[in-house]
Order: sequence, then structure tokens, then C-alpha cells
Amino acid sequence: MTRTPSPVPRSAVPTTTEPLSPSFAPPDTLTRLTLLLLAALTIMSGATIAPALPAMTVHFADHPNAGLLVKLSLTIVGLAIAVSAPLGGLLADRFGRRPVLIGSLLLYALGGASGLVISSLDALLAGRVVLGLAVAGTMTAGGALVNDYFAGAARGRFLSQQASFTSFGGAVLLPLGGLLASVGWRAPFGLYLISLLLLPLVLRLPRGVPGPTQVDEPEEKPRWGIIAVIYVLALAYMAVFYLMPAQGPFLLQFLGASPASTGLLLGAFTLTAAITALGYSRFAGRFDHRRVAGLGLLLLAAGWGLVSVSGSPAGVLPGLIVAGMGGGLALPNLNAWLAELTPRAWRGRIVAGMSSAIFLGQFLSPLLLAAPSNHPAQGFVWGSVAIGVIGAALLAFSVVRGRPGPDLHAGA
Repeated sequence: MTRTPSPVPRSAVPTTTEPLSPSFAPPDTLTRLTLLLLAALTIMSGATIAPALPAMTVHFADHPNAGLLVKLSLTIVGLAIAVSAPLGGLLADRFGRRPVLIGSLLLYALGGASGLVISSLDALLAGRVVLGLAVAGTMTAGGALVNDYFAGAARGRFLSQQASFTSFGGAVLLPLGGLLASVGWRAPFGLYLISLLLLPLVLRLPRGVPGPTQVDEPEEKPRWGIIAVIYVLALAYMAVFYLMPAQGPFLLQFLGASPASTGLLLGAFTLTAAITALGYSRFAGRFDHRRVAGLGLLLLAAGWGLVSVSGSPAGVLPGLIVAGMGGGLALPNLNAWLAELTPRAWRGRIVAGMSSAIFLGQFLSPLLLAAPSNHPAQGFVWGSVAIGVIGAALLAFSVVRGRPGPDLHAGA
């Protein structure tokens, strides 16, 4: 009698790709759209109200430190995200993706649209904190769903599509925010009610938490020293990159731009970053990530240098284009560099650290690079010098050290 060989355990089968989750079927078109729209909520969480900041400063002029606090209303969302994202991930793993997304979408509408009715600056800041908690939930649960549905090269392709979608979405939402700000400073806050339209799409998503998808493999320790350097670079990049949403509207108002023109210029800045990142994706992997990131930081410095010496709204545009090109190169390559250093078992924690660094930089931007009210371009001068020095140092380091060795995590 011939015995049937017992099946080989999954952990004993060598593989170079991550298996698809057995719990969720490959996503259909509507589910893909849901994931893209959830990601777009992140970029609109802060910059949507940027064109309304000058009018908000006038409205709350009687409040002590109104100028600084109004700017913080834009960036405090980032602090709330940085602090609460780990909790969002824990809840998504414990109770499932869908409940966290449903609760987050409701909080998004509540906190975001609170600016339509609140009467004090303190209450407005509280609403922005609630919005940050909501964004943390949509980011972590939505990101977990991407990992549930996609693996290997398919995941990389979808994440690239997601990044482009959010950037192009920003190019649309920023001008729209500018048009609404022309009606009144409260009007852009109404855009946050869009999150309620996503509820029917989220209700289609599967219940529960998917089972484990990782194969057994020897544990590899992260290289925390260089990872910490990347975190610092990302924080510095975002603090300088976010000068335009946080302080650009005040500079443009000083130069005579209307809220609608401010929105269009901010949209052009975001659009340039999106096109640059999308164009560079065709060449990703051919160049040293450190060198391209350093080049991106130098372009960002050059762009803000041009902005700081501009004498008209039209004169700001070339600087925005150059800075947008820098942004489209810097952050994707910092992320790619980090990915090369990330062991499979540590992906979630290390990527969460990167997210916290980015949003902490966003929050700190108006604090580290505050400009006097009579010199609204001063923040861009300081930012240009700081990120230029950092970019030059990174580029020089990458040239001296040469191209890193082969990617030990390719296929991880």
C-alpha cells in the first residue's frame, strides 16, 4: 500500500515573496477606489483650510497670539496624528479594520467641519485635534487593508498609485479651498463632510481581522542608528516643505494675492510634486536613494530661496515649481532608503516611526521657522538655508561612501 506524502508545512517552503492573505480575496475596482479615497483624506486634512488662514487671523485678532495659533490650527493635526497613530494600529489589529474606519470617518466629519459653527479659536484647535485622531485611524486601518489585500510587486504598484492619487487630489482640493475661502473663512471647513460619503464604501469591506500572512524566517535586527538618521531627515524635510501651506498664504497675501490665487498657487506646488514623483517612479532603483534624496533637498532649498526674493504672486511660481520638484524626489527616496533597511518582522513599527517623524515635522514647521509679521518671507529664508545645508551634507556623504551594497531585503 502506497502512503500519500504528508503536505510540506508552509514555513518549510522557501519563498522570496510574501504570500497573499488567505482571509481576503483580491480587491475589486470599488474596493481599490475606497482605499485610494481613504488615503486622499490625509492630504486634505490640513492643507484644505490653508488659503483661509489670513482671514482666520483677522477674525480672531482679539485672541492672544492669534497669528501663531491660527498657523497651529493647520499643523496641530500632524501632532495629533503622530501621537495617536500607534493606538489606531493597535485598535485595527484588535477589533478589525472596518470598525476603526467607520469611527474615524465619523470623527473626521465632526472634527473637520466643526469650523463651520465654532465661535472661539480654542474650540477650533480642539476640533483640529479630533480631526488628527480621525486621520490617524484612517491612515493605519487603511494602510493595514493595503497590506491585507496586496503583496510583493502588486503592493508596490498600488502604493505608487495611492501616492499619485493623493498628490493629484491635493492639487484639486487646494484651489477649491481657495475658492471657498473667497466666500468666507468658514466655508473650506465644509469640505470635511466629504468623509461621510465614504461610509457606504467602507461598509462593503470585510469584517474581522485577517490571519497571519508572514512566513517563518530568521529574525533580523534593525539598524537603528541609520534608521534614526532617516527619521531626522524626514522630520527636517517636512518642517521645511510645509512652509508653503503654513506660511505661504501670509506671504502671498503680503504680495497682493487673493485667496483664490493662493489656492491655485498651492495647487501648482502640490501638482509639481505629484508629477515629479510619478515621473521618477519609472527610474526608481537605478540611482542611489541617498543621492536623489539629497538632490531633492537641495532643490527644495533653491525653490524656497526663489520664493523668498519674489516681489509678486507670479514671481513666486518658479520657486514653487522648483521646490515641488524637490519634494517629489526627496520623500519617496527617503522612504525607499528606509525600506532597504527594514526587516520584514519590523515593517509596521519602523514605518509607523517614519509617519510620526513626518507629521511631527509638519507640526513643528511654524514653531521652528516662524517669520515676523512684517517679514513674511523670513521663514522661507531660514528654511532654505537649513535644508540646503542638510541636503548638501547628505549628497556629500552619499558620494564619499559610494553606492550601498545589494539590497538584502529585495523580495522581503
